[in-house]
Amino acid sequence: MLVLVVDGEVDTLTAPALGEALGELLAAEPVDAVAAVDLAGVGFLASSGLAVLIRAAHTASSQGRALHLLGGSRAVTRPLEVTGSDQLFTLLPGLAELLARVDGDRPAGRVRRPD
Repeated sequence: MLVLVVDGEVDTLTAPALGEALGELLAAEPVDAVAAVDLAGVGFLASSGLAVLIRAAHTASSQGRALHLLGGSRAVTRPLEVTGSDQLFTLLPGLAELLARVDGDRPAGRVRRPD
């Protein structure tokens, strides 16, 4: 399981760093690992940040996996909903829900919990 934790504001200045981090996340081995972005610490998501997330969702989809978004506040989920891009992601409240979902979807022993 691969989880990227994002804090602060995601705007024109910070979106490129997010894009780079997401690129590294989605390039990491194994390529079939569950990929998630923890947005609980994000207070603002600008259109530039939304574009980065959408590109990452398309990359993940081309790899045959979903990109999970965790813990997004209304400031994060609202832009996703308004644009309809929320349909590109699996939105979950937090890591516990992701782990429960993954444990239910995969055979026992294949999921490694983060330390």
